[in-house]
Amino acid sequence: MLNVSSDRIATQLDFRPFRAWRYDPKKNAPASVIAPPYDVISPAEQKALYAQSPYNCVRLILNEEEPGDHEQRNRYTRARDFFQDWQRQGILVREPAPAFYFYEQEFRHPITGSAQKRAALLGLLKLEPFEKGIVIGHENTLAGPKQDRRRLLESTRTNFSAVFGLHEDAEGQILEAAWKAAKDRPVMEASDEKGVGHRLWVLKDPRDTEKIRFAMSSRKVYIADGHHRYQTALDYARRRRLEENPPAGQDQPYDFVLAALVAFQDPGLAVLPTHRILLPYGGWDEVKTLEVLKKYFELEPAPPAQLKKWVEEDMTPESSQNRTRFGFVTSKASFLLSLRDFKAVRERMPAGTSETAARLDVNVLAHFVFADLLNLPSEKWEAQLRFTRYADEALEKVRSGEAAAAFLLWPPKAEVLREMGKTGELMPQKSTYFYPKLASGLVFYSHED
Repeated sequence: MLNVSSDRIATQLDFRPFRAWRYDPKKNAPASVIAPPYDVISPAEQKALYAQSPYNCVRLILNEEEPGDHEQRNRYTRARDFFQDWQRQGILVREPAPAFYFYEQEFRHPITGSAQKRAALLGLLKLEPFEKGIVIGHENTLAGPKQDRRRLLESTRTNFSAVFGLHEDAEGQILEAAWKAAKDRPVMEASDEKGVGHRLWVLKDPRDTEKIRFAMSSRKVYIADGHHRYQTALDYARRRRLEENPPAGQDQPYDFVLAALVAFQDPGLAVLPTHRILLPYGGWDEVKTLEVLKKYFELEPAPPAQLKKWVEEDMTPESSQNRTRFGFVTSKASFLLSLRDFKAVRERMPAGTSETAARLDVNVLAHFVFADLLNLPSEKWEAQLRFTRYADEALEKVRSGEAAAAFLLWPPKAEVLREMGKTGELMPQKSTYFYPKLASGLVFYSHED
């Protein structure tokens, strides 16, 4: 590891090179072993990834449940065993020296169809509580996913997927340093089933890694994706420290998490909306819901297909420009909802909500519409709400009767993370969807090394 003064690390960002485990490309075609993040893999996709290769990383990030699983043998212990077996077999090789990993994705925007590229640096991010203002979260988390990721981390003591963070690089300093360091051919090239291209370079020259680490130390990191994994890693590190009581100021392997950092200024930074699907519940009454909404929103009838088009093309009628608005679809009707008076919302937001947070569409929907108007407090959201970035999926759930209603949202801007970071507030879960997702299976960070 590079030496950086303890004063700097104590008060500033600590982003380090490390000796990753990664697939030996001579033994496995990269496209056969990478996978999407665990939380976007459907059961059908899980089976397809299992069939793709006996070494696909889905066996690590989302191992299948099997009949007869118990406390000593289960999906998490199997992930641990696979990881250790692949190391012994040479399927995975370890980097000989600490390195950063430069990762480029090439893709077509799923809505506009434009060709884009996005670049990230993979390394180890020192875990910091959000209140320190060094690493900044923007979304609340759910109990179920955290418990799942905790069990995997406890069993494997390894980060298999990177937390996705954003940082400021207005002058392109970090990106320029990374490109200069990526002198050789990429060590990995692959295309996934969605046509996204993935390329990975190893940046191992100590002069390059020191420059990058020093430049990054003055930044803040805003978590874009991976809140559950970050919070799980932070809680896990706290518990390990209490159990082991290491010397004060001495970093331990579990004090870091694998992270991929992207600049806010990256031209390929694409953010998609995440639509809300409301499941049927005992208090649901479509007629009463419409009557309540009419008090605060203008309801403009619009076919579901029109709402989908407006959302996907980031368009809206002139009447609702610069106003909070949602597409609202039930089995009997569909409307564009445009908020009439923000003052009514502001007065009914939770105490302490800043002006910035109160004006966010996702907060108006969560705290004003769901919690207040529909009497669905936050403790019920995990049971009553489902999330999708596909408007078609949300509309189909309503058509089939599986959902009581769907709320279609417009895409947020990446800058909202920076603004929320200034207030220290968190948005409701699934408020942003960064596209494309980072591939899992590029590099692994084991605490055991």
